[in-house]
Amino acid sequence: MTAGRAPRQAFVRLLFTGALQRFPECRRPGAGTPAHDTGIDMRRAYRTLYRLGIVPWDTTGVPAPLVDIVEGHSTLPPAQAVDLGCGTGRQARYLAEHGWQVTAVDYTPEAISAARHKDPRGQVLWRVADATEPQEVDPDGHLSGATSLLLDNGCLHGIPAVRRLGWAVTVNILAAPGAVLLVRAAPPQHRGVGPRGISAGEITALLGDRWQQAEAPAAGWYRYTRTEST
Repeated sequence: MTAGRAPRQAFVRLLFTGALQRFPECRRPGAGTPAHDTGIDMRRAYRTLYRLGIVPWDTTGVPAPLVDIVEGHSTLPPAQAVDLGCGTGRQARYLAEHGWQVTAVDYTPEAISAARHKDPRGQVLWRVADATEPQEVDPDGHLSGATSLLLDNGCLHGIPAVRRLGWAVTVNILAAPGAVLLVRAAPPQHRGVGPRGISAGEITALLGDRWQQAEAPAAGWYRYTRTEST
């Protein structure tokens, strides 16, 4: 963990705690979920924080692993990209500015509204959608099997365990042969507020045997390539 990351993560946990104290409706058991997934309704918590304008994860920079794919040693030719859990869309706009055709989704309407406001030229297709519901992410089927880059910068690790298979279904439906999946995820934690986290082994198991894991591009980041067979 880098020197600046631990204080920032502690600050984010503090903000979640404050939001839950101010808006107790954000804390409720998840119906039908195992014990370690009960507690915080992450959707309500995120919406509350967006409404309050408290978005410390919404940085101006672009993650180095993504820059490497777009401009660095691992450059991919611009094609179709999907940003799962895009927030206010900084990475999606970055991709569009470099020639990619981008669809960016987030289940938080406040985030998508802010993203559209920051994209006056309409370079990105913004969509309020749940990453665990393929029909919401790609309602017309145009992205199915045609997406060359899938980005998840901190979405999967906050999804309850019982819904993560839906995320994997979405990824597998969208991915073209040879597609790259780039995921940032915190390690598992079962106490406290904030995302529950996920391990590399869990991500690999979710994706199935049509993905090959590459060397981690940075701490907390995972890169996979879809095999050519369909």
